Amino acid sequence: MIDRWQQAAGHQDWILAHRRRLHQQPEVGLALPDTHAYVAAVLADLGLRPDVHDSAGVTAVIRGRETGRPVVLRADMDALPVREESGLPFASQRDGAMHACGHDLHMAMLMGAARCLVEEQPRRDTVLVFQPGEESDRGAVPTLARHANLRLDDAETFAIHVHATWPARTVFHRPGVFMAAGDWFRITFSGPGAHASQPHLAGNPIVAGADVVHGLRAAVAELSADEHLVATVTESLMGNTVNVIPAEGSLRGTLRTLSTERRSALVSRLRDVAERAAKDADLSVSVEIVEGYPPVVNDASYDDRLVAALRQAPVEARPMADPSMVIEDYAYFLERWPGSMVYLGAQVPGHDAFNHAADAVFDEGVLPVGTGLHLLAADGL
Repeated sequence: MIDRWQQAAGHQDWILAHRRRLHQQPEVGLALPDTHAYVAAVLADLGLRPDVHDSAGVTAVIRGRETGRPVVLRADMDALPVREESGLPFASQRDGAMHACGHDLHMAMLMGAARCLVEEQPRRDTVLVFQPGEESDRGAVPTLARHANLRLDDAETFAIHVHATWPARTVFHRPGVFMAAGDWFRITFSGPGAHASQPHLAGNPIVAGADVVHGLRAAVAELSADEHLVATVTESLMGNTVNVIPAEGSLRGTLRTLSTERRSALVSRLRDVAERAAKDADLSVSVEIVEGYPPVVNDASYDDRLVAALRQAPVEARPMADPSMVIEDYAYFLERWPGSMVYLGAQVPGHDAFNHAADAVFDEGVLPVGTGLHLLAADGL
């Protein structure tokens, strides 16, 4: 039988070229027309028949040489609304968009797997999935809904996420909760507004907002005593001039939790903190909670098989002691089928910027490693 790791390494230059091309042409969100077309063209050139749906990704099927549970391999395609500052010679050519999370590597790795699996059939029927809108648009939902290739009652699934600050070529795995659940919130304070010289005549949304920030920190400290959670304010829109107390102001942010119990407790505390701040400032308040992604939950038996298979692989496997507080809509795949997501370390020595940073960089030497991991999964571990 062919050595999948050598096969992947043999296509390193081809995989690298696709990664760099994709990095130069990032698109944000669900509507990724150029990326959809690029991926579909690469798969068609390999002799596959890609199924393409606008804003719902690209899939293709490679038939296996044996019967058994099909395998669904997934890569995400969308970039972030970030102006690139990496200094790379192949940096984004689209101002204000960047593959700062490594999704360009994810696509290239899966393309590499497609080429290898066309050359040498997988053991199992394998569905390749290239999905848009991971960052905040639940792109997994329309992708799973619209592709006939994904209407499988019985399958298993695998995906990779590169990690910019963990050692390159190291695979980090964890059974059970791998990544957190995530929700988004918006708090809006309203009042009469006033002249800046008369703060006693009107509540100030800015003061209330500051109270919320401090109150959330205290709530997190209390609630995370025995289970990690996160509440982060990421946006404050209040006031627009130096001499007016604004009539309205809003905060937005995210909540990350590892259990339904802690999620309910954190949402309740957020509402309490916001209502208390509004009352103290004599303002009205509205609190909107948008339910986000469920947690990424890896199947324990699949993780065991993966670890066993990696003992014979030219990579190091490390267990994660704690879940990541990152969120990922690959969670919807794992709600449908058993499987696993892993982190693949991709740190470039001397760089410590995490995913999503404008200066984030990734070690391209991990590309054939990621392809090899997909091949391992396609062969049923």
